[in-house]
Amino acid sequence: MNYFFIAVGVLFIIYILISIKKNEFSIQESAFWMLGGLVVLFLSIFHKSLDKIASKLGIVYGTSLIFFLAILFLLLLNFRSSKRILKLNERISKLSHKISLLELEIKEKDNEKEKRSNKKTK
Repeated sequence: MNYFFIAVGVLFIIYILISIKKNEFSIQESAFWMLGGLVVLFLSIFHKSLDKIASKLGIVYGTSLIFFLAILFLLLLNFRSSKRILKLNERISKLSHKISLLELEIKEKDNEKEKRSNKKTK
């Protein structure tokens, strides 16, 4: 067993849990990161199984499997983040339109009040 990678996996999981507890990270978003931490922990404890899994998948080296899984994991996270950014941009656009309409409505009401006060003074 490689104790360094076991410690890294455990510390990573603890860091995610602390971030959730401090409301810095949502439980839903942390699921993929927890999965990544658990994979690191699993592969650290059962590192011999990595070569077996790689050979069953037709991959010569276990490290190549790790790089493949890491790249796949990061692509998935990037895709999820891109989707979320798109949704947030749409929400921002809708909110800015609503704010513009409300500001226009306020200006119109102010103009009406000003006209009424001008009529009263004449």
